[in-house]
Amino acid sequence: MTSTATKKSEQTTRQSTADGGDGSVSQPHTDKSRWTENSSNDRTETTSGEWTAVESPVAKTLTGVVQTSVGPFAVGTGGKVLRRRDDGTWTVVVPAGPATKRNKLTDVDVTDDGKRVWFAGSSGALGMYDTQTGEKHDYSGPGGKTSTWEAIAVGGIGGNERLLVANGSGEVLSATIDEDGCPSFGEVVKPGSGSTIPALAFGGGVTYAIDTSGNVFERTADGQSDGGWSDIGIENAQVNFHDLYASERALLVSGGGGLVYRYDRLCGGWTPVAVGESALFAIDCRDESAVAVGGGGTIYHRQADEGWSERSSPVESKLRSVALGDVDVAVGNGGAIVERSGDGR
Repeated sequence: MTSTATKKSEQTTRQSTADGGDGSVSQPHTDKSRWTENSSNDRTETTSGEWTAVESPVAKTLTGVVQTSVGPFAVGTGGKVLRRRDDGTWTVVVPAGPATKRNKLTDVDVTDDGKRVWFAGSSGALGMYDTQTGEKHDYSGPGGKTSTWEAIAVGGIGGNERLLVANGSGEVLSATIDEDGCPSFGEVVKPGSGSTIPALAFGGGVTYAIDTSGNVFERTADGQSDGGWSDIGIENAQVNFHDLYASERALLVSGGGGLVYRYDRLCGGWTPVAVGESALFAIDCRDESAVAVGGGGTIYHRQADEGWSERSSPVESKLRSVALGDVDVAVGNGGAIVERSGDGR
């Protein structure tokens, strides 16, 4: 996973560390790592600053991870939804997906209060898990759409959230929660030409999407009713895009060739930053830090007043999603789960 949120930036004399620049911190944001309240002091400690592999209850691919009000949640193959308990162990809370058809879950995001986890996947799978009640809700196949959902984004407080899901045909379906607490779905919109949309995000009143043809799209509040998406780049990117991070100050896109693209809101341009060599499948930021993960278990960090650097990884499995919080978590192939204490950033 992955989040899942106006992104008009205040002019500052230094770029945010989280946006790949050279200085100050980014604001708290509405992406997949945003919620860290109610953390327990009883959790198993992870070595400060070092990533360690932890025991996973599954052996198949985990595709997304988020931070919630009760700790990290992850999703993956077979429709499984996992939760990290207060003692540091991971357990399966949804064993077979929203419709019990064991469809692969491809992405996950969480409401701004961290209380409702939304997940989407193959054959139109779409569901929600309430972290307060432990109840799962199935909303699969909305509007008759049964193709694979590749990305999901959630914004707002639980019970009044906004929802976006996107598929491999470049279609985006939006929903709001009605007075009965049920999702009310809108019309399907294509921001681009139909290429796969692998990631969506809300941030500062703006909605963002990326596609695999090297495009980034935004939709402001004024476009909510008519699906008014606009293309904001990235010209001559020449790599596939995999993930994006969005906040009030920062907009980052991670992609192939170890590249992270940073958006300059004031000038309207993009700056490529060479982070590594292999594809970066996920990126997340918190406070003064950013983390990107990719193939072969690679993990890259960026801290205040420092550039990107590779960190030692305990696994060689492809890492597909990362979420920073009180305990930072990355997940990937073979059920891989790696963690470190958030204090180690």
